Amino acid sequence: METTDTLGNYVEIKDQKIILEGLTLLHLNEIRKWTRFLSVLGFVAVGLLLFVGVIMLVTTFLRSTMQFEPISIIGPWLGIIYIIFAIIYFFPVFYLFRFSALAKHSLLMVNTGGASNEMMAQAINFLKKHFRFVGIFTIAILAVYLLAVIGFLIVFAIR
Repeated sequence: METTDTLGNYVEIKDQKIILEGLTLLHLNEIRKWTRFLSVLGFVAVGLLLFVGVIMLVTTFLRSTMQFEPISIIGPWLGIIYIIFAIIYFFPVFYLFRFSALAKHSLLMVNTGGASNEMMAQAINFLKKHFRFVGIFTIAILAVYLLAVIGFLIVFAIR
C-alpha cells in the first residue's frame, strides 16, 4: 500500500472541501475574539513605540543643542530603533487584525445562510501570513543572538 503526502502537493488538495460545523465554528469565533483583542493591544503597542521613538528623537535633539550629554549621542539612535521596531511590529499585528475582521464577517455570513468560504479562506490566509512573519522574525532574532554569543566568546577568547 502506497501512501502519498497530499498536503505537500497543493494540486491534489485544491478542490477538496472541509465543512466546519457547530463546535468548530464556536471555536473559530472565540479565536476571532482573542485575535481581535491581541491585535488591538498590538496597535496600541505600535502607537506607543512610535510615540516614544519620536519623543526620544525630539528631546535629544533639543537637549543636545543646549549642552553636551552622553544621552545626546545614544538618544537619537534609540528613537530610531523604537520607530523601526514599531514598523516591524505593525505587520504581524495588522495580519492578525485582518484575520479577525474577515473571520467575523465569514462567521456572520454562515449565520445568515450566505456563502462564506472565500472570506474564510482570506481570513486563514492572513493568519498564515501572521504566523509566517512571526516565525521568520523569530528565526532572525535567534540568529542574531547566536552571532552575539559567538562574538562574545571570540572576544573573551582573544583576551
